[in-house]
Amino acid sequence: MSKFLIKQAFAEAMDLHKQNRFDEAKVIYNKILTVNDSEPNAHHLISLVFMAEGDFVNAKKHIEVAIEKAPEQAVFHSNYGSLLHSMGEHQLAVNSIKKSLKLDKKLFQSYYSLGIIYTDMNEHDKAVESYIKALEINNESSEAHNNLANLFSYLNNPEAEYHYKKTIELNSNEIYPRLNMSNYLIKNNKFEESLRHLQEILDMGLESKEVYNSLGVSYKGLNDDKNASKMFKKSLQIEPDFSLAQKNLDSLD
Repeated sequence: MSKFLIKQAFAEAMDLHKQNRFDEAKVIYNKILTVNDSEPNAHHLISLVFMAEGDFVNAKKHIEVAIEKAPEQAVFHSNYGSLLHSMGEHQLAVNSIKKSLKLDKKLFQSYYSLGIIYTDMNEHDKAVESYIKALEINNESSEAHNNLANLFSYLNNPEAEYHYKKTIELNSNEIYPRLNMSNYLIKNNKFEESLRHLQEILDMGLESKEVYNSLGVSYKGLNDDKNASKMFKKSLQIEPDFSLAQKNLDSLD
């Protein structure tokens, strides 16, 4: 297989990978490795496929080969850290991602991954610091803004509201930014504001059981039990086994 054909094969495999056609992508990566078993990019990319499939044993085997063959590639260490995190090896994951940042201090995904890992480790100050560094590199990441907002909300830090607003700005046509914002506002007894965000979701035609449940909680907070009951019932019409909405409905009796 010539260098040109290998380049074409990589492009085809990566396209299949993006489409979640994992088996087909693996066939091509394996063909590349049959020609050159020392090709680090093939080992790295096939490890990501195995990781997406939940096959952590094969993912670990291939990414370790990739790192052995090309230890200077920061993204390899970063993705190895993400894999170790998925395997429950949190401290080893942190070590690997820190190694990636020694190689590339501007690698957004490493700071973002550290935010997730430190949150899971309940090291909240480090998680906040990591997300802030990630956003210094890419302030247009809705995921980083949303995760940081959720973290600030958990810590009762009012900066959460700014980051929820930024998430809405970056994902104006999706449910979750406005729903997360509304639930934050409910937590802080800002029921009128939460109703506004929830109504915007309905106006977009994006109703869900969670939206109606939050509407019910907002109306309940405003002592409007009639509308609260109506919203909880709409939530249960969508999902009759939604225990949270049922519990909230029962609380009105």
